[in-house]
Amino acid sequence: MNFIVSIIGFGALFGIFPLILFYGGIFSTYFSYFEIKEFFNSFFMANFNLLFYAIVGLFSGFAIISKWDFLKILYLALLIFSSLAFIPSIGQNIGTKLFYKANTRIIINAQTYNINVIYRDKYKIYYNTKDNKKVERLDIPASKAINPDENPAKN
Repeated sequence: MNFIVSIIGFGALFGIFPLILFYGGIFSTYFSYFEIKEFFNSFFMANFNLLFYAIVGLFSGFAIISKWDFLKILYLALLIFSSLAFIPSIGQNIGTKLFYKANTRIIINAQTYNINVIYRDKYKIYYNTKDNKKVERLDIPASKAINPDENPAKN
């Protein structure tokens, strides 16, 4: 029983590090490239996946507690792999694959626009167009907040 509690405790602590490194790398490269003004905390929590955290946390806790050096080396490799997102070309590619959606149709005040979504969360959309490469921010009222996975065309 003590072993299981230790795995969960160390997993909760050490499981967050790879996720912070991964999202921190995307935040510092992708968001800097597009000059998006966003706080890391809100970005991290909007993209935090509890199931993935639980899996990484259990592995991390078991790796830290176990006597097998192989698992500790795997955890170290996971940290190094997560840190690769700080390399600008890699972080921008990961950010593009996760967040960028080209040619998205959106309706605002009965007018239809084709935009490139740079980043979207529940309350705002960062976008640019073919004509204007400057990133704009569109705030979504709380009453019309959307699920980031939905099509924003009706909002």
